[in-house]
Amino acid sequence: MYVLGMDVGGTSSRALLLDASGRRSGYGHAAGGNPAAHGNAAAVANIGLALGSALRGTDPALVAGAVVGLAGSGALERPVFDRMWAATGLRVAPRLVGDLGIAFAAGTAEPHGTVLIAGTGAIAARIEDGEPVTVADGLGWLLGDQGSGFWLGRRAARAAARALSRGDAGGTLTRLVMDALLDDTPPRPEATDPETPAPGRGVVGEMGDGAAGEMRALAIRLVVRAQSRPPLELARLAPLVARAAAEGDPVAREIVSTAARLLCETVAEVRPADGTGPIVLAGGVLAGDGPVGAAVRERLGSGAVPAGDGAGAAAWLAGREAFGWDPATAALLHARVAFGR
Repeated sequence: MYVLGMDVGGTSSRALLLDASGRRSGYGHAAGGNPAAHGNAAAVANIGLALGSALRGTDPALVAGAVVGLAGSGALERPVFDRMWAATGLRVAPRLVGDLGIAFAAGTAEPHGTVLIAGTGAIAARIEDGEPVTVADGLGWLLGDQGSGFWLGRRAARAAARALSRGDAGGTLTRLVMDALLDDTPPRPEATDPETPAPGRGVVGEMGDGAAGEMRALAIRLVVRAQSRPPLELARLAPLVARAAAEGDPVAREIVSTAARLLCETVAEVRPADGTGPIVLAGGVLAGDGPVGAAVRERLGSGAVPAGDGAGAAAWLAGREAFGWDPATAALLHARVAFGR
């Protein structure tokens, strides 16, 4: 017998199959499956692709339990999802949960605590008995998601546009943003003159003191290019903030500091001053040794712990329910499935 766990977000859909001993038996990965971000048809199709890969070579009838952590679950059209699920041959009904509970379980086997997710968006919650009871932010790119990947990308693009509009060549961050947004802009015919820089890679470094008007034109072009794309694509600029901050760019460092402050303020909205339990940090902005994650961990102290594999956490939750693991076994398997220990 097996259990299935899924971690479905705006960027990726991941599925993991476990047997009763906690051994990984199948894995699948596909593009994002958040129905609020991608629409139901595309989202459900991507979830199905991840499921199909994880189940390859396994009889779906042997799956005894399934937990699906789904970002944007409130926008899901359940009949569309149910038709896809039935088409895989799975007989067990999935338990659909939000991404908050899955992210928390990815970091700890404890039932109580706090979770902060900062990926493309940002949200925090207080968790009791594995379920969110108080939530802060998660209000989307237009009205919320403070400190998120989108927030970082928008701040980076804004800083670059404003610097250029003032005739200021800016620093590392401005150059990186220009490379990202304008690199595929073909040079103008008059740019073949070596005295006239082309509006592509390395433009800022080539400009002289009399290029203020040209910089203003580049600022407008950057704005037009940024606004011609889906808004959430600005999140792709977030890694540039980390890179520029590592190289000492003061604007990037200020953005990093502000993002960390905003994220910790979001945590404070759901976690009382005397709150107990771990603070699980999840999402690409907080992962690894990136500067925002480091600044958040410094502010939150030793209670902050990283999240492990979300699909593994979902499968672990499904296994705990389907196989009735005792607490000691469940804790041991959590460390193995979520963190590979």
